[in-house]
Amino acid sequence: EGVNASVSALLPQAIEATIEMAEEKQQENLREEFALFTEVLGDFQFSITKPYYQNKEKKTTGSGGLFSITVNPYTCKGCMECVTICEDDALSIAPQTTDSVKNLRQKWDFWLKLPTTPDEYSRIDDLDECVGALETLLLDKRNYGSMACGDGACMGCGEKTAIHLFTSTVTALMQPRVKKQLEKIEQLIQDLERHIRLKLAESMDLSDIAAIKGLVDENQDKDLTLSKLTAKLDEKQNANLVDAEWLEWVTQLLDKLKHLKWQYQTGKTHKGRADMGLINATGCTSVWGATYPYNPYPFPWANHLFQDSPSMAMGIFEGHMLKMAEGFKAIRMAELEVAGKYHSEKHKEFFTYFNWKQFSDEEFRLCPPVVALGGDGAMYDIGFQNLSRMMMSGMPVKAFIVDTQVYSNTGGQACTSGFIGQVSDMAPHSKMQKGKTEIRKEISTIAMGHRSAYVLQSSISNITHLLEGYIEGLNGRLPAIFNIYAVCPPEHGVGDDVAEERSKLA
Repeated sequence: EGVNASVSALLPQAIEATIEMAEEKQQENLREEFALFTEVLGDFQFSITKPYYQNKEKKTTGSGGLFSITVNPYTCKGCMECVTICEDDALSIAPQTTDSVKNLRQKWDFWLKLPTTPDEYSRIDDLDECVGALETLLLDKRNYGSMACGDGACMGCGEKTAIHLFTSTVTALMQPRVKKQLEKIEQLIQDLERHIRLKLAESMDLSDIAAIKGLVDENQDKDLTLSKLTAKLDEKQNANLVDAEWLEWVTQLLDKLKHLKWQYQTGKTHKGRADMGLINATGCTSVWGATYPYNPYPFPWANHLFQDSPSMAMGIFEGHMLKMAEGFKAIRMAELEVAGKYHSEKHKEFFTYFNWKQFSDEEFRLCPPVVALGGDGAMYDIGFQNLSRMMMSGMPVKAFIVDTQVYSNTGGQACTSGFIGQVSDMAPHSKMQKGKTEIRKEISTIAMGHRSAYVLQSSISNITHLLEGYIEGLNGRLPAIFNIYAVCPPEHGVGDDVAEERSKLA
């Protein structure tokens, strides 16, 4: 039956076949275990799909995965855009009732308990090189959960979708890098501990074999420890001195590495290091995003004045890079010490002034990006000077602009991002005025004119182009401007389910 097969109908058959394959004495226990399994599974729905089951099975029997679309009832607003754009008719509209909501919540609770999707099902060959079906990065639960806010957003909000895709992309980029870095730090800690032990052992004089034999004989009936052996040898011969200054320095270095491991693995939040930091300009995104006392994102977030997010991001970036430099410095020094190549007189000055401009490309990509987020007013108008200064600074701060072409937060007033003829608040159509008379400020063209920033102009209608742009801009060691067209249904006067369609028309 292929993709039209009913998994719920096939599952009992598969379970029975599995039980029959087992030894007779094991079948009863298996039957009891599968009964518990099916009880917990309930009516949770799975599907057989071509990319996740059939294509996998063709390559390796037993490797196919079952696919499920599970609606989050706590965030779904019923805009129905998912139904509109799904070409496979996998979703349908149903009346909201007490029973339907209860059913959705039960399925969502079950989904939360499931493990995340394994990497081999993401259909991404190389995320940094943008090779593969990039949108499948959302199958990873941590990527999907990179944005917790949005309860205050309008139905069908185009801003929220674009931002969620951005935070998910950042998380998808950072996860494997941090995992690899953590493995490196753990290995370096082991290597440095071994190095210290060997260096300390060098201070023992093992040339007097007779003295060592005598000490062993004296302690036949006692526990002989290394410290006791060393002390006794020092009594019988001239002791080699330990370099106390080196020992203090290298043990402090070891302590820094262990603290760095703790920061990556656990940290103050007990969730390890954050994937990014966000400076949110006051406006629509900060209003629907922030619901006191909850943080709208699972990473550090701050809100400042309407116009100041790029400038504040620059300051945050400088402090952030100082902390990142301390970690990379400890790793570099430890690597040199283990290799026997660290010399204080040679390296002290370099590490004293070591900063983000001297990071390797690998080190730079390990730095969680600092992002300034704002709308048309915050970036095109009152905050434009701050944005311009950020671009000219050369700091690789990233600016994300939700381009709704009106002031969405305050009633849809006309602004410099709108086009000629636009009818909006403060740009009415009347006998004296035929809508907006000013030409649009093309922020992307202006940003390109700075000759110092990566510039992306895109929308959710072309996911591949959008995600490729996110990745290229995030990986670049220069400022980045992501100017993303975002449909605002109430201010644009369009339906709640047409954000993708209107983005395509734009």
